[in-house]
Amino acid sequence: MVRYRLGCCVSAHGLGHSARVAAVLEALADLLDVEAVIATTAPEGFFRSSFSGAMTYHHLRTDVGLVQRTALQEDIPATIRELGDFYPLRREYVNGLADLFAACDLILCDIAPAGIAAARKIGIPSVLVENFTWDWIFEGYSRTWPELRPYISMFRELYAQADYHVQAVPVCAPRRCDLRTGPVARRLRRSPDAVRRMLQLEPGRKVVLVSMGGEGMGGIGIRWPREAREIVFLVPGAQNLPRPPDNLHILPADSRLHHPDLAACCDAVIGKAGYSTIAEVYQAGVPFGYIERPGFPESGPLVRFVREEMRGIEITGQDLLSGGFGRILAKLLSLGRLPPRRADGADRCAAFLAGLLRRSSPRGSAPTG
Repeated sequence: MVRYRLGCCVSAHGLGHSARVAAVLEALADLLDVEAVIATTAPEGFFRSSFSGAMTYHHLRTDVGLVQRTALQEDIPATIRELGDFYPLRREYVNGLADLFAACDLILCDIAPAGIAAARKIGIPSVLVENFTWDWIFEGYSRTWPELRPYISMFRELYAQADYHVQAVPVCAPRRCDLRTGPVARRLRRSPDAVRRMLQLEPGRKVVLVSMGGEGMGGIGIRWPREAREIVFLVPGAQNLPRPPDNLHILPADSRLHHPDLAACCDAVIGKAGYSTIAEVYQAGVPFGYIERPGFPESGPLVRFVREEMRGIEITGQDLLSGGFGRILAKLLSLGRLPPRRADGADRCAAFLAGLLRRSSPRGSAPTG
């Protein structure tokens, strides 16, 4: 069997882009013998724990994204400063990135446009996969921050150079593309009952996952409601919480428990309305207490998807800080589960990539197996 090499140029803004790429790689490995060549500053361990196939990881900044103070608060002045340091892409940088991907047959970009520039330098196709692009995000801030306007046109030009374009629902700005998929989520690995046993949770006890995505819980200061003592809260990645209540089950950031499995084992999830969390909760079918970020342009389309396709209730940032979300929990839990649904976006994206790879002539790879 021929081994193909897929370059992956991944934004490290949170972990949603990494989770989407990992899900696609997992599905692609069912179709082809593929080695992933990954460039990002997202943690290597995240990819190793999500994808068991052949992989070469390069810790390299590929994107600025949006600088965050916390998972719920962005820092636009810092973002503008970092955009000025990183863009326009320097020739030396693109040449170095092209060297990393030189033996690849195709480059997948989510949503770091540097990979598109590297693919053009090498002379191989690039695939942009997204549910938003940075030009669209920054356009939402540009009235207040006109310094972003030059970057909007720059990003549009870079993204327009991609050879293929995949959009993953929920999509923020639907446009003509080569493929539009359903939600992309990493697959479940263990049954809900098995995960509950691993966590030593009492049978029949209500369990709620509280997750803020890749930015974690730092700086948020949740006040845990006293009236919810009978509920177990699972909190991945929380550190140094002062006197956590007895019903708080803190999971280390490097926990071997698969985040999609955690979502599926719970009776409800509370979290930031971010892409990967929504995709995993959609797959699990559990109710979602979503936290909208009013200033973040992506938040509106994502929340609309939750309201139309899932069972959910809004929980405000103030509810978290005051402990007022305790009075919402009973209503959230009463919504009950939807039947589990396969988030097939990764399979469809993988099939599309496999078709492109099979039409290519593998570069620098020897037959395997």
